Amino acid sequence: MRLATIREKLRIGNLFGQKPPERRESAGHDRETEVRALLATPPFGITDVRNAALPLYDRALTHRSYANGGEYPITTVDDNERLEFLGNYVLDFIIADHLYGEYDLPPGEMNRRLQVTRNKKLADVVLQQGLGIDGIIRRKGQALTESIIADAFEALIGAIYLDRGLAAAREVVLAIFEDEIAECNTRRNYRGRLQEYAARKDLGGIGYAYRRTGPGNSPVWAARVTVGGALLGEGEAPTKQGAAMLAAREALGRLGEE
Repeated sequence: MRLATIREKLRIGNLFGQKPPERRESAGHDRETEVRALLATPPFGITDVRNAALPLYDRALTHRSYANGGEYPITTVDDNERLEFLGNYVLDFIIADHLYGEYDLPPGEMNRRLQVTRNKKLADVVLQQGLGIDGIIRRKGQALTESIIADAFEALIGAIYLDRGLAAAREVVLAIFEDEIAECNTRRNYRGRLQEYAARKDLGGIGYAYRRTGPGNSPVWAARVTVGGALLGEGEAPTKQGAAMLAAREALGRLGEE
């Protein structure tokens, strides 16, 4: 259809009291509130998001089905595909750099470890750790899939990198993947070792209890571990997983295994 024809139809519609569809805004007040709330919670801990940066995070959590709704005039909402592309490489770099610097692993083992950043695993991490990303992904007529969740996660890492820099992105990524990273070195995977030892010695079930203190942007997690009902270890760390790892390490020490 010619542009002049489209303009004429819009003009005629206005004469009969019909208004053309309004452009959809990128983020309303409620959307701003939920995005800020997500970013403020651990492991993100970003409580001072600048107004100018908010659309970046909103875009990271917007699927193309919402951005490309087929409405006229064309929506101005951007989707997260470009941010997902960037975030994928930022995520892989952070983990690869950490593995290289902290673990003495051959290239093949480091490559195996990087498989945790594949889509299905990323979706599992988001859901199992209750990161909340899946709850605020904007989409339209599209079921929530593992791929959509994983893409939004990577896009959010990309947004954090662009807004806060590599150091902030690194802090978030390593906090989220702490358990996965520790499993690369069996000597440092204290939780796994404690589980194996308790099973081998038939010591009974293992239980973890957690307590969180400190402000939202700088939490302190305390963990206590019991083996067969007996308290054997305690630990404190900035993340829940880290506190549990320290508690398990103390328990192994008391059992003569560390």
